[in-house]
Amino acid sequence: MAVITATSDFGPKDATLAKAKAHFIRRVKELQWVDISHAVEPHNIQQASFLLKRAFTSFPPGTIHVVFVGSGPQQGLTYVCIKANKQYFIAANNGVLPSLLVDAKITDARALDIRGVDPNDVFALYSTAAAHLAEGGKLELLGPVVQRIKRIKEHEPMVEEHMIRGSVVYIDHYGTCVTNITKSMFDAQLRGRKPSVETPRNRSIGRFYDRIGDVPPGKLAAVWDEHQHLCIVVGKSGGEHVKGSNELLGMKVHDWVRMDFI
Repeated sequence: MAVITATSDFGPKDATLAKAKAHFIRRVKELQWVDISHAVEPHNIQQASFLLKRAFTSFPPGTIHVVFVGSGPQQGLTYVCIKANKQYFIAANNGVLPSLLVDAKITDARALDIRGVDPNDVFALYSTAAAHLAEGGKLELLGPVVQRIKRIKEHEPMVEEHMIRGSVVYIDHYGTCVTNITKSMFDAQLRGRKPSVETPRNRSIGRFYDRIGDVPPGKLAAVWDEHQHLCIVVGKSGGEHVKGSNELLGMKVHDWVRMDFI
């Protein structure tokens, strides 16, 4: 019996998620289903990868992660199952998996080719593969070795002598703007200099916090989150509505964020 997680862009309005889950209920014994998120922006495989990357390391060996984003049947699209860090990842071969497994130890990768299952019926294909793995079946029985895993080009921060220029990659439920600038980049550039974070609307942030709980209520600040990414936050106070940094600064995903060193 294994845990099965699901990440999708199905949203809460339509019945698509229920139909997908029904296939797993019919095929997987004693189903243990965990939702990572179903609020991924439509067809945004980068966002799906970002969310699952932040979650999968918390799960035990044998967990099966299923990604539905970008999995709609189309000419030339294939589906894969990758084994990494003793867990399984099922998704379309569209670039979503290499991004989230960049730091993982990949031990096998198979193209899904299951006898008797229509390769265009994604729900049946995924649920049949997951049921096989959940019952202890061997990965190699699901199909041949993948010859090529598609990768997507990701936007990396630009690092120069006196600055790091990054961008917002995600905005969470609280309106926190998560950037692609990491603590390791910051530490490498600091060299005893004074840092500041520059954002749109000419807002400059000079104070860094390790925990959002330490940020004074209503104050705009920079925080290193648990994954060591730079986040632009607004301190919260109990019971009082405070806008998130996205509203306060009018920021969106892909907007620039610059860190200066003087």
